[in-house]
Amino acid sequence: MGPVRSAALLALIAAIVGAQAPVRSAAAGSADRIWFTPGPGTLDFQRLFERPEEWSRARDVISVFKFYQQHTEARRPDIVGPNYYDALVRVNAFRTLKELRISTALEIGSVKEFWCTPDRSGMDASIRATLDAVKAIEDAGGTLKYIAMDEPWVSGGAEVCGGPALEPTADRVATYMSAVQRAHPAIRIGLIEAYPNSGADTIETIVGLMRARGVPPAFLHIDVDRRALTGGGFGPDMRRLQAFARSQQITFGMIIWGYNGDADALYAADAGALATLIADAFQGWDAMPEHLIFQSWAVSSSGLLITPSNLPETRAHTHTSLVFQLFRRLRGATAGPVGRAAPRGES
Repeated sequence: MGPVRSAALLALIAAIVGAQAPVRSAAAGSADRIWFTPGPGTLDFQRLFERPEEWSRARDVISVFKFYQQHTEARRPDIVGPNYYDALVRVNAFRTLKELRISTALEIGSVKEFWCTPDRSGMDASIRATLDAVKAIEDAGGTLKYIAMDEPWVSGGAEVCGGPALEPTADRVATYMSAVQRAHPAIRIGLIEAYPNSGADTIETIVGLMRARGVPPAFLHIDVDRRALTGGGFGPDMRRLQAFARSQQITFGMIIWGYNGDADALYAADAGALATLIADAFQGWDAMPEHLIFQSWAVSSSGLLITPSNLPETRAHTHTSLVFQLFRRLRGATAGPVGRAAPRGES
């Protein structure tokens, strides 16, 4: 048998075996496996870029850093506290990520109640806000790789947006994605959706509506409210959604977060409990979601988004410490944090 025919036969066998194999992460070795999104108003947010040596272990495994849209706005939104755009530019935040070879992502409110107008003006404003955000990052020396749409169907459930029907939001999302993608074809636009606010059936329907309009998401990130889970459906639903995403050529991810914004230790306990549920659902690193997003939007009792502290990673319960520890737990490590974790290309 000639080398060409032999290679073709091996490729055919591999395809058959792959089709019969159990669902595994399509990007088990992806360089973009671990995402990090600090609390938007955290008091040491800027220090992440001024003192990168204080999170060197976490940086070994983090491959994507996600900002909130408000971090790119010229005004100073309350939720970002001291971390407004000009302050981030002064510490070279966006440029530093490129130098560290960490990709930049942005969480965007593509569909919100205030953009649900009877005419196109609302969505035009949403699109303009996103294009302004991309330009702000580029002007500051960064490059945006990912846009994560912040639960458009949650906002779209409002009566003013045509909810609870799913189709009006699908139309708005299609308008938004088409325009942004035309302006920036290299940026990958994906979807965050809340679970169990939206069940597995609904999430699959949403993705189907997007595909029917020619705008399938590049990735699907599930935002789980652990407090709202009932019964034993979480694990089967997450495995089902992962398999569905894989069948649609969509990268599947899950957000790991905590609720309590009053103390780092309490936040870490919440996030750790969710990580345990994820570990139990997927049973092994190679079967884990292709994206694991460590993200905080916890609000303190005083109304501030400053939890958990980010640095240093050597102190218990900081966000960078939590990323490293939960990364090791999900990989199956049980010993203490000795040496370096697997680098980004192997994570």
